[in-house]
Amino acid sequence: MILAFLLIAGASIFIPWLVIPVLVANTAVAVILSALQIFSAFFPRSIPNRKSSGSHAFVSILVPSYNEPPAILMHTIETLSRLKHKNFEVLIIDNNTKDPNIWRPVEAFTKTLDKRFRFFHVDNLAGFKAGALNYILQFVSLKSEYIAVVDADYEVEPQFITTALSYFTDKDIALVQFPQQYRNCLKNNQPIADEYRHFFKIYMNMANHLDCVPSTGTVSVYKVDALRHIGGFREEALTEDADAGLRLYAAGFRGVYVNQSIGYGLMPYDIESYRKQKNRWAKGNAQSIRMLFALYGKIPLRSWIGFLTHLTAWDHLNFLPFAVLVAYTVVLAPIIPITNVHRALLTIASFSIFITLGSKFVLFVVTLRGQKKVFSRAFKALVVHMGMTLLYSEATGALWHKTKSVFERTNKFILVKKPSLIKNSYKELILGIWFAIGTVEALMWGTRHITVVAFFRVFTHTPFNLLRCVENISHKSLFPKIDCRA
Repeated sequence: MILAFLLIAGASIFIPWLVIPVLVANTAVAVILSALQIFSAFFPRSIPNRKSSGSHAFVSILVPSYNEPPAILMHTIETLSRLKHKNFEVLIIDNNTKDPNIWRPVEAFTKTLDKRFRFFHVDNLAGFKAGALNYILQFVSLKSEYIAVVDADYEVEPQFITTALSYFTDKDIALVQFPQQYRNCLKNNQPIADEYRHFFKIYMNMANHLDCVPSTGTVSVYKVDALRHIGGFREEALTEDADAGLRLYAAGFRGVYVNQSIGYGLMPYDIESYRKQKNRWAKGNAQSIRMLFALYGKIPLRSWIGFLTHLTAWDHLNFLPFAVLVAYTVVLAPIIPITNVHRALLTIASFSIFITLGSKFVLFVVTLRGQKKVFSRAFKALVVHMGMTLLYSEATGALWHKTKSVFERTNKFILVKKPSLIKNSYKELILGIWFAIGTVEALMWGTRHITVVAFFRVFTHTPFNLLRCVENISHKSLFPKIDCRA
């Protein structure tokens, strides 16, 4: 991807007329996706149908875990023991954790509970989280009609299963999905929580209207028969949840989204983990987009468009505009004559970036409407969101190159030493310095305001965003008593 970035930058300097058609096409797609996202932001709140009577169906709850802090996982299991629904079992699967001091305390704790709780530890299990889920599916009770997936760091409400079952109102409903919420919110990391929240407030609400509800990996409940019909979870998928939701629709099933907080997990504790999580999500969604293209014409068009809007939630399509702007640090210097083609290229690239910034800010304002300090919080969430622009843009490469990726667990340990900003964000810092040079050059030799503004906006949305992320991902307690559900 670095080579492609440099090739585009070089072409923008020496053969800009060849770059313009590609950049125009990229900008057109960015405008269409931004328009779809803004349009979906104003859908009225969707409330799916619900049964009036409760269900006594048997439910198998799967809790996949890898190298999870024992205290966190045991807390998750303990909350599951308080479920109001009586017909259930809990299967905890710890895969590939090397240190027995991490998983053995959980095994011992599980044995103190009743026989509905079972613990499994497996070494050398392939297939990421999907592999763990598929492995444990073979041990679920024959009575099981539904499968619930709960992440190892989640604290679920006692009514989780009872509520979920009430939304399986039609035979073709194979998935009920609740929002992801977080319980480790402090003042400093509120922008992180707001950035996560906008996906559920906007995209998941839209999913009920366009009939394209995906799975989001936790507090998810599936019909057993439907899950087995699609062959379980695809083990090469980095986001096995989104992949499973898409394949359920391809098989003639559908899902519903219930906008009710029913479980609370933990946000990452450091910038390195935050980046790894977002990198996995972006690359996993890119994998799913390849599948979505293959499903064009095979699922309803509105659902196809809805899935496309979902899967591009983090893809800013700014890889090409960024590469063009990188070239202009060279072009603006009094070395290469600036032509009208160069100027047109800069205008298009700047417009594409401004479209992204404007549309995302609108999404955050809509997400937070009714809250205090809406515009201030929306701006801070935007800063966090845009701080990952380069990472999201690189993930687009997964669309065209089937590169092998590694599933990396999101850290839930509190680190004594804060990870190095240079180590984890050196690309953004280098890019930021380069754009700072471009800003100075634009002030000295640039002839148009758009040149100065474009460089300055991109400069302030690279290294400074990451510094904000580092500041925001600073937690002092595993379980702070702060409500971040608003």
